[in-house]
Amino acid sequence: MGFSGSRSAITKDSHMKKHAKALLIATVYGLAAGAITALVFALMNGVQHLLWSHPHGDRPLYIIAVIMAGSALIALLHHLRHQGSPADGGMQQQLDDLHGTLQFKKRDTLLIAASAIVAVGFGGAIGPEAGLLAVVTECSAIIGLLLSASYQEQRLIRDTGAVAALSGLYGAPPGAAVLVDEQADGRKDTEATPLALKFLAGICGLLGFWLTHGALSDKPFQQLPLPGYQLEGIDALYALPAAVGGALLGLAFRQLHHRVPQWLARTGGPIRQILIASGIFALMAASLPLLRFSGHHELEHALEHGIHAGVGMLLLLALGKITAMAVCLAGGWRGGEFFPGIFAAAALGAAVHLLLPGVPLTVAIMGATGAMLTVSLGKPMAVLLLVLLFAGTASPGALLAGIVLGHFVHGWARQRENAHAGH
Repeated sequence: MGFSGSRSAITKDSHMKKHAKALLIATVYGLAAGAITALVFALMNGVQHLLWSHPHGDRPLYIIAVIMAGSALIALLHHLRHQGSPADGGMQQQLDDLHGTLQFKKRDTLLIAASAIVAVGFGGAIGPEAGLLAVVTECSAIIGLLLSASYQEQRLIRDTGAVAALSGLYGAPPGAAVLVDEQADGRKDTEATPLALKFLAGICGLLGFWLTHGALSDKPFQQLPLPGYQLEGIDALYALPAAVGGALLGLAFRQLHHRVPQWLARTGGPIRQILIASGIFALMAASLPLLRFSGHHELEHALEHGIHAGVGMLLLLALGKITAMAVCLAGGWRGGEFFPGIFAAAALGAAVHLLLPGVPLTVAIMGATGAMLTVSLGKPMAVLLLVLLFAGTASPGALLAGIVLGHFVHGWARQRENAHAGH
């Protein structure tokens, strides 16, 4: 009995130490990862401000020159990697790689991070997620080596870094916690880090991000600009036309995201692919400057300009944004789809509002956004939590209607794609 009791006490003490270490990692590294994310984000914004915030910033020749200069840097960084394709290292691939063995790949990861910073700074039609995740992934690998971490601890470290980084960027710890483990078919990873630990990491990451961002900048992080709206019980019904449009927009992006890299691959090697894709994007951006950047800070102006210009301009912005995003992602401009997807869906929602004035603008935007993001990303729970916290509770019924429709459309699209792949 004495020996059994002693062994039980040792086991209990071991479990307590294990839990304490997990809490320490989620808290301390979560804070640090959030702060690191804010520093890298500030660097991206600093490069962007330096290049674009002056009177020549919207002139067509200047736009072409800056984007092509960015493409030259991206091509150089890709050449230095000696591996991979222009389209790898994006946000979704990095989230998928979190579930593999934690490896210390300093050179490759830092080159991916540098190219993602260039992509954001030089005006790419992508979000900043890829560069932020690449830097935090490198930090996770270093910490894992320093701690001689077990597989479970490695998983916790990399999940903590990713959740903290995305929580800081999106301002939505619950959404970031789900996004890291929710698979493209909406299912949850079976070996996921406990949600409570990820949520703690997300809160600490958000705190670290806010404290660092506040010390570096006096500009608050802008939420989705939506007009004031009085909630009604039939928002979900009102949202259906915009949700259908958003689902179609998501399908169009999936096709572009799949086919543009195939087309570029037929033009030659990786460097040529980067330069050709960048040239196409440069011409698009010179023709319509609102296609540059992630769309996060440009959305309010784009909606005002588009609504005054009419349905045609709004549809052009929506289709142009997803095309520019697909071209950038295929051409080595690494980033995320979340913010550009919101921009495109909001433009489409505004077009639906103009065509059907009985559909409130806020309802149309939320319905289109929920459907578009769910079809393109395939992560309904993450979309729900991220958009609710990013956009506020302006019209949750419309958002939910879009997500439900988008979930079914995404499932149909995956079945169709798998059937084609099998032939």
